[in-house]
Amino acid sequence: MNKLNSYPRIDIMDYLRGYALLGVLLVNSYQVLGYFSYSELHAKFYDIFNGTFYPILFFLFGFGCYLFMNRSNQRVNNRYPLFLRRISFLFVLGLIHTFYAPQGIQDVLMVYAVLGLFIVIFFKRNKWTKLIVTVTLIALSIVTALSQPYYGERIVWLELLSVISKWLSFMMLGFTMGQFKFFENVYGKLKYISIFLIVNICTYVSSFYLRGSELSELFNIPPSGFEMLEDYSVAFMMTSSLLIILQWDKAKVILTPLKFYGQMSLTNYLAQSVLLIVFSIIIGFTPINSLIVCFIIHAILITFSIVWLRYFKMGPVEWILRYFTYWSKIPNRKKKSVFRNDLESV
Repeated sequence: MNKLNSYPRIDIMDYLRGYALLGVLLVNSYQVLGYFSYSELHAKFYDIFNGTFYPILFFLFGFGCYLFMNRSNQRVNNRYPLFLRRISFLFVLGLIHTFYAPQGIQDVLMVYAVLGLFIVIFFKRNKWTKLIVTVTLIALSIVTALSQPYYGERIVWLELLSVISKWLSFMMLGFTMGQFKFFENVYGKLKYISIFLIVNICTYVSSFYLRGSELSELFNIPPSGFEMLEDYSVAFMMTSSLLIILQWDKAKVILTPLKFYGQMSLTNYLAQSVLLIVFSIIIGFTPINSLIVCFIIHAILITFSIVWLRYFKMGPVEWILRYFTYWSKIPNRKKKSVFRNDLESV
């Protein structure tokens, strides 16, 4: 059973997780405070961040599902029960998080668990089938968003279908990219990533200027359609930019704290809500205090992650999840030299 824990980590995924956690806390603090409605600038930042960091998390969850199923397939035969046990535990964690988290925070763990049942259907399908399903989900989310009325209230069932399709598309995209071995040689794909980045920048700029214009009224394009396009383009822009930046060795050294932050992403995601409660009780919140609190919470959790991973292989919640998944105690302590090697390998 120790072999289940002896696999090489993909560092770039940890950087992406750490980056996403930075924005998730900012989004959650806005949701908890509820003050962003007083400022159009705050509301705009909220829309951008909410449409950026959560899609990255769903993408990473899908990629994580691919890694889990791939490892399980290599070492054990009952990978489906293991996966169902894993997402069941995530659902329970999400339920607990929903009860103790400050009002306004939207838990993603329960959504992971529920939507994770969908991608189980495609585990045995080939990568091209998954790619077609992913593209279909992206198209469905955009078409349903564009089908909303230009004036008046949105149609609830269309909006629900659009949102579910969006989150599923990011999860399926992560799983599909894993099967295509996309992250095994990112440097060799920089040309295509750069083109993809430019296309999404153009898409976002076009959407930004077309929204509310006479042309959008002429073709009866609702705001929800532009919002959906911007969610995809911003998430793709941020991810592509970070992938390009991380090919520079000095950038990886500078961003090393994000790597450790992301390596304990599940622990830190839950801990963010706990610290938000603590600081709201101690000092209360104003717009300026909220930004300070975000910096303090990030500093605390990043420091905690670095110190913890000096002695352990994974975070405490990650270890509990691993134990529940395989129903076997997995050694978590590591040798002192391992942490030094992790820093030197960056």
